[in-house]
Formats: sequence, structure tokens, C-alpha cells
Amino acid sequence: MAAHRLAQMKHRAPTVILDEPCARLRDAVAAFAPVFVFKASRGFLSPPLLAAEELPGVLAAAGVAPPYVYVAASFGGFAALAYAARHPATLAGLVLVDASHPRQSQTVLAAIPPSEPQTPALAAFQQHLQGFGPVWHEGCAAIARITDLGAVPLLVLAAGQPDMPAELSATTREALTRSWHGLQLRHAALSSRRELRIVAGAGHDLVRLAPDSVLAAIREFVVP
Repeated sequence: MAAHRLAQMKHRAPTVILDEPCARLRDAVAAFAPVFVFKASRGFLSPPLLAAEELPGVLAAAGVAPPYVYVAASFGGFAALAYAARHPATLAGLVLVDASHPRQSQTVLAAIPPSEPQTPALAAFQQHLQGFGPVWHEGCAAIARITDLGAVPLLVLAAGQPDMPAELSATTREALTRSWHGLQLRHAALSSRRELRIVAGAGHDLVRLAPDSVLAAIREFVVP
């Protein structure tokens, strides 16, 4: 019976799960795949482990069976990674859209040299990188413990021009870009079936700035 259910799942068209930041793509995705928008009970800033625990029940209540293609952006990537670590067999694909990384605060802050003039914009940027309180720090600690997603098909999209103050020197901007892309490469390294794709010319909000790139990534997992 278990083998029969697994065979059924493999032959069923995957449903695309969009987190809240990706929900604006709902109509475009619905043109080529079943789609489900997941809103955690505490909203986008819900603790990632709590969101990952909630999702199976939400899908079951809606009658949405696997396989799934989970698409998550920014901090929502934490919930997607937590879900993938717990339920890898349900996923036909995982798309991380310039997702947060648990080591981004330390790594990106370290790429800003003390020689940079301390402008209000830089101070705000540094403050932003330090996170947004307990949910951020708890999420980082939880996701940092995920070191292997096995063979979950994983496509990581990274902003080609990460958001940062415009007045930073060219050298610092290059260092920050390299550090951010290095973090996205670490995301990709979690799976043996992965690809890192840098979206040239786009900043952090890829869903708004480069929707065609996100849609193309989704299509690769759902369109034969």
C-alpha cells in the first residue's frame, strides 16, 4: 500500500506552495500549475519552526496532497528550509528566492570595513543586518542546525545587486555582493541536487523586480 501511494504521488502534478511574499505571483503560476498560498498563523514573521509544523495540517485541511513545489522568499526561506528538512519526500522542488541566511548578520557586517564613512544610511543598514528581535535570532539558531537536505531538488535564486546603501565605495559594494552570494551558495550546498542562479541587475525583492526569473524557476519543476 505504501508503495502504491508513493507511485500515485510521483504521477500527480505538483502543487506550487507560495509563501506570502510570493503570493503576488499566484495568478501567473495558476496559468500552468495548481497553486496554494501559505499564510502562517502569525503572519510572515511567524517563527520558522512553528510555520513548518503548521503547514502539513493546513495543506491536509485544504485537501492539497503532495508532491509540492515550495517557493519562499527572504525570511520565508527559513520556514521552507525547516519544512524541507522534516518532509523531504513530499517535495518535487524547493525554490529559495534571495532567502535569508542564518549567518548573514555576522558575514555581511564583517564585509563592511571601519573605513567606510558612518552615514545615517549605513547605520540603518547595519542595524537592519542585526535582525529584528527574538523571532529572527531563534530562527537563525534553528535553521543553522539544518546541514543536509539530501536530494531535495533545490533552486536558489540570488539578487545580482543585493540591497545596500548607494554611497558605499565600489570595493565595499563588491565585498558585500560576494559575501551575499557566498551565503546563497551555502543554501544551495544543502542539497545534492541544486543550482544557484544569480539574477543580474535585480535587488532583494526578486518577486517584484524579476518575476519572470522566479516563474521560470517554478516552471522547471512543474512543466515536463
